[in-house]
Formats: sequence, structure tokens, C-alpha cells
Amino acid sequence: MYIEETGAGDGDIKVTVDGEEYTAEANYDLDGDGLDETVAVMTDDGYVAYIDDNADGHADLMQTITADGQVLDQARFHADSGEWTAEAPQQNPGGAEEHADDDKQMVVDTPQGDVQVGPATEDTNSDGVADTAVVQSENGNTVMLTDVDGDGAADQVVEITQTGDVTISHHTGEGEWTVVEQGRIGDNGQYAPNRAASATDDTTWTFDEPEFQPHPQAPPPPADAAVPEICEGEPASSGKDDSWV
Repeated sequence: MYIEETGAGDGDIKVTVDGEEYTAEANYDLDGDGLDETVAVMTDDGYVAYIDDNADGHADLMQTITADGQVLDQARFHADSGEWTAEAPQQNPGGAEEHADDDKQMVVDTPQGDVQVGPATEDTNSDGVADTAVVQSENGNTVMLTDVDGDGAADQVVEITQTGDVTISHHTGEGEWTVVEQGRIGDNGQYAPNRAASATDDTTWTFDEPEFQPHPQAPPPPADAAVPEICEGEPASSGKDDSWV
């Protein structure tokens, strides 16, 4: 188990493990009140949750939780002794139903049929809900698939090649994707659309092998890359991308 040490600040929780104190950023709202009060550490069978139960900036409750949200073990921290003491497990609000959505697979409508690409892990519009799955294509490119309307299916695809070329496509019909913009991320990390991008150009992203594997190390685009907002604006030209058919 590893807890990343960070500088103290808003949203940080101090966690004592084996007599050592760490500071980690709260990354989960376990009780569903809209505030992150938990440091969730992934394990092979689920995760361990260090919970700031009384909002004092220190984790005082630890739970071992399965992948479907069931609490198996629970312990409480005693500041006077610096020890964790086991106690009867208490299930969290929402339980298995709440955590089941975390692993919900995003679906992509392709000419070959629906393809599952893994759960959404990135929140691209800052509304508090993850809407984008990041995967790596067979040719090594990073592909970001975004569910714009929250129906569980991808509506936009942004592909970034290893050389910085960017292709943005929208779902425009059953099994049909249309390239709406192409551009490039320069050496300075800034995204710039092509002035005369043709929407009929081959996107180079195909579904010949519909077995996407989530890319565990794939980072989101650079903060300054300024990839165009989802579905904002109108493309200079558009057309059906027949290269995927």
C-alpha cells in the first residue's frame, strides 16, 4: 500500500499508518454529502478507505471495502495511543449500488457494433461527474472518449498521436463518426487547430480490433493544451468519415 505524501492544504487529510504520519489529498465522498472526506487506496480486491469522520483533518476511521462497496473490516484511530482498534463494520450510505456505478463501462457505437472501453475516469467539464474514458489504441495513440449527455455511450472521441497530432470526431449516426476538427499540440504544449482541416481526412482511429485496454499510465492532455470544449462551436467543414466503415 502507498499513500502519496503531499503538502498540507485544503482537502488534505493526515493519515497515520504503522506509526508514520502521511498527508494525502481526500479523493472520495464516501457518505454522499458532496464533500470529499476519504482517502481511497486501491487494492487487488477493492480499496482501503481512510475516513475523516469528524472533519478535523485527521483520518479516524479505516475501512476495508470490496469492489462492489461492501465494508468487510473497520478500525478506529485513537490519537492518545496512536493505535487503530478494530470495531464492528458499518456499511456506507449507498453501499454496493453507489460503487457499482464506478465500474460502469462506457460504450462506443462502431460500424462493427458496440464496444466497451472501460469506466469514465476524467471529468472534462468540471461538473463533478467523470465523463471521459482514456484508452490507448493499438498503434500507441492516446484516445479520450467522452459521454457528453450522460447516457453511458461515447459522443466525442479525441485522439492524440505520439507526435502530437489531434483528431476530434463526433458520433453522428448509428455506427457513424464524423471528423469535426484536426490540429496539433506544439512543443509549447498549446493546441492549435488546422486552418484548412478536411473533415473527410482519415482519422487513423479504427475499430478493426474492438478490444480496447484502458491505458493505466495515459495522462490527460496538458493543462495548457486547451483542447476545444466538448461540442462547442461549429466546424469549418464537416463530412462523414468513411475510413471506419
